[in-house]
Amino acid sequence: MPETTTIPVSDLLIDASNPRLPNPSMGQHDVLRALAEDQGRKLQELARDILRRGLDPTSLPIVMPLHDDLKRYVVLEGNRRLTALRALENPEVLGDAVPKGMLATMRRLSKEYHESGPIEDVVCAVVADKDEGRHWIELRHSGEMGGIGVVQWDSDEKARFKARGGLPPVHTQVLDFLEERGDLAPQTRRGFPTASLQRLVGTRAIQDRTGFEVRDGQLMLLADAKDVAKALLHIVDDLATGRVKTGHIYKVADREQYAKSLPHAIVVTPTRARGDGVPVSVASSASTQRRRGSRAKVAGPRRNLIPRDCVMNVTDARCRQIEAELRKLRIDEFPNALSVLFRVFVELSTDAYVEREKLGTSGDQTLSKKLRAVSYDLVSKQKLTHQQAAPVRRACQKDSFLAPSVTLMHQYVHNPHMFPIPSDLRSNWDNLQPFFSALWAP
Repeated sequence: MPETTTIPVSDLLIDASNPRLPNPSMGQHDVLRALAEDQGRKLQELARDILRRGLDPTSLPIVMPLHDDLKRYVVLEGNRRLTALRALENPEVLGDAVPKGMLATMRRLSKEYHESGPIEDVVCAVVADKDEGRHWIELRHSGEMGGIGVVQWDSDEKARFKARGGLPPVHTQVLDFLEERGDLAPQTRRGFPTASLQRLVGTRAIQDRTGFEVRDGQLMLLADAKDVAKALLHIVDDLATGRVKTGHIYKVADREQYAKSLPHAIVVTPTRARGDGVPVSVASSASTQRRRGSRAKVAGPRRNLIPRDCVMNVTDARCRQIEAELRKLRIDEFPNALSVLFRVFVELSTDAYVEREKLGTSGDQTLSKKLRAVSYDLVSKQKLTHQQAAPVRRACQKDSFLAPSVTLMHQYVHNPHMFPIPSDLRSNWDNLQPFFSALWAP
């Protein structure tokens, strides 16, 4: 049976022999563009839905390890989703494979995607090879197959579903309400424990303390929308941060106790009696009109490689110039330039430390050996902890992004089909920042 695991998006590869394409393509760039051209506007709408709701948790991508690199995976099922993520990360990879209007839309979606927080990891079902994955893929794409595949609804069944489920579940209405107001960041919804929120908002004691009721499946506000939102956001934050877990609120008595423990400052005093609540859609519309143009922006990932709070006293003139450019250039606009500058900054900084501290390593040694020597010296001088040095040791391994042989950074410079991903660059810098801060300590 397939195993479930979480994999970085950067370690996923589009299947070059994807059945959607008439002619298999070897390069990731080519196959991505071919899929985008094949899907057209469907890819745009998928990207929009991923931005709004995240990845579908009920249908995991099916992947297999790359035969010559067990840390990377080929996506056998879910290539459209991976293509949409790649396009959200960097819409320029689509090039002229899509209409100009669609490319402009993807650029707008990409900007929002980076501001709200990119998806960096995906839960996948891992199979050993294509043969193991074939059965599960056929269930998705080969019709009913006598009942073992996906059985589509007929028109009557669709109508009954719409009639019975005209409104989304109450907990979804709560999240929509908070996100529409600008109080909840889209990335918070990804991986959010919705079952726990469903339990809480379905409890009368919670409703009484937070100023809402549920009537005919609809969220109804019993007080000012701002006050209700503040209380609901507190509950959502408790769940999102893990301060409150499922086990804490599993029983009704536990949820009632949780309601009693809500801080006095966020408890809502209803201004309307039960049965007279205002539909949240009406309250949200009025609130939106009042707040239009003044909604607070949701903090997203930084736009530069080096964060503002990173302190370094770079004394080498060339390194100092590169540092200035790494701080200045926008990572979503110049990922190629930054990937190369990052690689150069690593090597020149290491060389500068070796020379300054007279570590005795020869100039023809590999970057890996010099990095090890510098990290060991910093640890020995208690400028760097063993834990902080761990990412440097990983960077020295043969298959890491910084190793001087066949590496991701080397590929950034020499491989025309390798596209630097901003989230990867940010993550790599964050892992190595303690090393750089110690190396260039004031």
